[in-house]
Amino acid sequence: MWLSFIKPLLLTLLMHGIGIALLVFGLPDAEDKLLARPMPKFVNAELVVLEKPQPKPKPAPKPKPEPKPAPKPEPKPAPKPEPKPQPKPEPKKEPAPKPKVDEAKKKAEQEKAEQARRDALKEQQRRELESALSEDEELLEAQEQRQVAATYESRIARAVELAWSRPPSARDGMRVKLRIRLIPTGEVVDVKVIDSSGDAAFDRSALQAVQKVGGFPELQNVEYRVFKQYFETFVFDFRPEDLRR
Repeated sequence: MWLSFIKPLLLTLLMHGIGIALLVFGLPDAEDKLLARPMPKFVNAELVVLEKPQPKPKPAPKPKPEPKPAPKPEPKPAPKPEPKPQPKPEPKKEPAPKPKVDEAKKKAEQEKAEQARRDALKEQQRRELESALSEDEELLEAQEQRQVAATYESRIARAVELAWSRPPSARDGMRVKLRIRLIPTGEVVDVKVIDSSGDAAFDRSALQAVQKVGGFPELQNVEYRVFKQYFETFVFDFRPEDLRR
């Protein structure tokens, strides 16, 4: 790039130097030119390199001023609540005057209440006495019924022993419990072993004895409530007394 500037510059300097020499020394004549050619004079020239001017830097753009924030609107004051109307005070009610109580009437009412309390106490004592007497009567009646039942139980046991056939395996002390169910006429409707003696022949002989008797008609003379409680379904403990070792 710089070579393109240097060559024209040298030519320009050379032309200027020739022009200056002609002005100083004059133009040569034709004869002089024929006689002798003058020695060319050398011009000292210096190469000056012209620096390309650098472009001035563009000034930096000024920053745009920031927009000022819009002023905030001042908050409006809240409206004050309107005062609530105060309720009017109610007029105080004066207590009604207490009616005067007749002393005689009050005394009569107290005596009436006391008499009612005494009557209730007497009635409670009477009921307790009746209940105690009733319990005693029931106890005496239950004892009498138990005695009657024991009498008929012994009769039943005697009737079964008379109908019993002793098996060869029977021994003293053997016993078997049977559950017998009767109807009010005393007839046997069911009999089962509920506690075995340990000997099948002895148990079977006891069952056969009850079935052989078939019924106990004497129970028809027993009150129905006694029959219902003691003989409708009962446990018969069969243990003959005539067993020997």
